[in-house]
Amino acid sequence: MWSTSNIPYGSLDSLRPMELEKFLLIRKGEGGKIGVTGRLIQPARKILICAVTRKSPAYMAGLRYGDEILCLENEPVSGMELDRVRDLVRKNLRNSIKLRTKDKTGERYITIPRDAQKGFGFRFVNGEITFVRPNTVAERRGLERRLQIIEVNAEVVVGMEDEDIEAIICANEDVVTLCVVPVKVYRQLFSRLSPTKNDACTLVEL
Repeated sequence: MWSTSNIPYGSLDSLRPMELEKFLLIRKGEGGKIGVTGRLIQPARKILICAVTRKSPAYMAGLRYGDEILCLENEPVSGMELDRVRDLVRKNLRNSIKLRTKDKTGERYITIPRDAQKGFGFRFVNGEITFVRPNTVAERRGLERRLQIIEVNAEVVVGMEDEDIEAIICANEDVVTLCVVPVKVYRQLFSRLSPTKNDACTLVEL
């Protein structure tokens, strides 16, 4: 948790269009995979990306934690059994995979430069923004309470302790880029991406 004294102001660098769909043809990498793992989310039966290998073909194509897989090899996957999804992957003998995906619901990317006196200008508890200092870059660029931090400088921080998130933020003293989503969205969807006892039953690797 942060004290106001060491939290500099913020600023919003880029704001992705909400729920932007992407049509991708991604060349396979090592082991015939593109480097993502999807998790089946119940009861909606959606497949959300719960892991992306850094510098993998999927990562380089722009896929990120929390993005939804809509189609695989031109077949809609919503409501599809995971065995069928795995079949599509296993039977694909080409050196690439076709995907249609959708960005995280309500995601925002906010880049905040550090202020020498006031820091980044925000506090968080359990990854949730609880305070934004008025009249700071963070406030002007759209950071506000009731947003959940998903990524810090492209590193997924879901499930991390606040002290570990703070360490990542402080690793770069001049600027930080946050990926945030509304707390309501996080609780409905992204909290279900955390590891569970039934991982093998709900995961598919691409």
